[in-house]
Amino acid sequence: MFLKLFYYLIAAPLLFLLRVFFWPFKLLFRILGWMIRKTGEYRRFCRADFDWMDGWEFEEYAAELLARNGFVHVEVTRGSGDQGVDILAQKDGVSYAVQCKHYTSKISNKAVQEAYAGAEFYGCEIPVVLTNSYFFPSAMELGNEIGVELWDRDELKRLVRRAGKRK
Repeated sequence: MFLKLFYYLIAAPLLFLLRVFFWPFKLLFRILGWMIRKTGEYRRFCRADFDWMDGWEFEEYAAELLARNGFVHVEVTRGSGDQGVDILAQKDGVSYAVQCKHYTSKISNKAVQEAYAGAEFYGCEIPVVLTNSYFFPSAMELGNEIGVELWDRDELKRLVRRAGKRK
């Protein structure tokens, strides 16, 4: 009898008050957890990530970025003997040969030439050089002249933003 009286007069109202008091905090933590889970996938594409990768990790990262940006049949070529192409992909029926360059300095003509030759070797329509850096003016001039698309750091960031929006 004493336990029932204690429960109904003291414990139950106290538990109810605690529940009412902590409910907003519980809701807040649930919302924060949902936001963290929702943005967690995007966060792995943040700028700091691709600056600290090695070359092979950057190629895998770029392949996943392309896939998340609507490219299909995305394939990372083998490391040696890839003829200057790191990723093969298609988008809207057009085939792309992508040469990835993870450098801290600017990219020279050599990468543009490798992408062009590799695209010819694999029979791809559009050669691309993708980098986390920028290109020398001579490389941009050569790329424009022979039809190689040059995707520098700014384009990489755009790909990252679009990848984060697509789920």
